[in-house]
Amino acid sequence: MTRRFASLALGVLVGLAACGGRDRTGTPAGSVESTAATCSDGLDNDHDGFVDCYDGNCAAQASCRADGGTPLDFGPPLDLGPTPLCTAPIDVVFVVDVSTSMGDDLARVRTGLRSISEAAQALTADTQFSLVVFVDNAVAEASCAPFASVPDMEAAFDRWRSFCATNGQPGGGNANSDCAENSLDALYLAATTCPWRTGATRIVIHVTDDTFAERPAVLSGSGFGGDGIAVEHTYDEVVAELQRQEIRVGAFAAPGAGEECGAGTSSNVGRGFHEPYAGRDSLPVATGGQAWSIRDVRAGTLDMATAISEMVTAEYCTLY
Repeated sequence: MTRRFASLALGVLVGLAACGGRDRTGTPAGSVESTAATCSDGLDNDHDGFVDCYDGNCAAQASCRADGGTPLDFGPPLDLGPTPLCTAPIDVVFVVDVSTSMGDDLARVRTGLRSISEAAQALTADTQFSLVVFVDNAVAEASCAPFASVPDMEAAFDRWRSFCATNGQPGGGNANSDCAENSLDALYLAATTCPWRTGATRIVIHVTDDTFAERPAVLSGSGFGGDGIAVEHTYDEVVAELQRQEIRVGAFAAPGAGEECGAGTSSNVGRGFHEPYAGRDSLPVATGGQAWSIRDVRAGTLDMATAISEMVTAEYCTLY
């Protein structure tokens, strides 16, 4: 389901970029220009290129009729100069796999945190970043409270990068002993726990190199020396919650067959990220986000910070 594109069928929203239901000028999306107020406010309310009495929809207004009778001659749109940019907040949550194969990837994200923050700050000073980590279970760093500063965020990534070497579970439990990781519960935790603000552009940056399972699967189960960790949510539940919260997912994931994880390989790690999952849209497609190949990052042909910054800039104040 490509929700961000569905709005294009409404016609009046073609080409608009809205933030929390408003466009970059602060005008409510879908506004008309035909009332006494909208025909005299100096704005192109319906975004057709014509302002106030220069818009044919205002012909019925007395203020737009010569001597209150004949409509004025309509001419070119008024040039009011540059319009103010949207100033909506930006909320970004990193949802990052901290299994043993992910140490270098956390380091790459950590290296780019300052430039990602600066790219967001260039759009609006009102930005916040939080972190959720996962293997077979998931933990929200500091209950998903926004980081007070970039150095605080960098320090958290440094700690979790070190954790990758333990082959442990961030929420406790037996060691990680299978390939699949619990992306679904981590994304659900981010969607329902993190402090998403009203009107904010909401983005999850998801980073993993393997596949996931959905309820009722049990990860790292009893055959590996423990009770295992039960997956709590289904794919459809996670997609529905992300859409309800109007969160876009930008996913760094591997396409196609997985690589050796120490317990074998996954047959297809791209399902749900780079391609549909069981006939349903992938997470990025379902939420109007983006997908990148983590293999390109590892090969040095894709810079994580640049890709993330470009997504934040492209999605800022756009209609979900």
